[in-house]
Amino acid sequence: MNVRRWGAPLRWAAVIVVVSSLPMPAVQTPPGTDKGIHAFLYLVLGILAARALISERTARVWQLLVLLLVLVAFGGLDELHQRWIPGRTADPKDWVADSAGSVAGVVAGLFSARRRPARAL
Repeated sequence: MNVRRWGAPLRWAAVIVVVSSLPMPAVQTPPGTDKGIHAFLYLVLGILAARALISERTARVWQLLVLLLVLVAFGGLDELHQRWIPGRTADPKDWVADSAGSVAGVVAGLFSARRRPARAL
């Protein structure tokens, strides 16, 4: 396993944890905006993680499924930890948005990898 290839998804996961650990200010946003933000954050994570896995040249279907399970579990744990953050809640709908973003990201990562091979870092 090339550790450098996993640096980007691990750093992005850290960004998600830091951002979701910040107290939420009372700001009026249009309904559903937060779901879009959740989906986007996990879309990027899914793309980065899929590209890292595929760059290993030994990626198998079962490994992609495990990756999806890890991303969905990460989203769920992220939601659970928000129960203790002021102004935030553990919303199952946010977890659905996280999961949808993860799946879309992994699929996008697969298609982008098929079109253009990953470069060595």
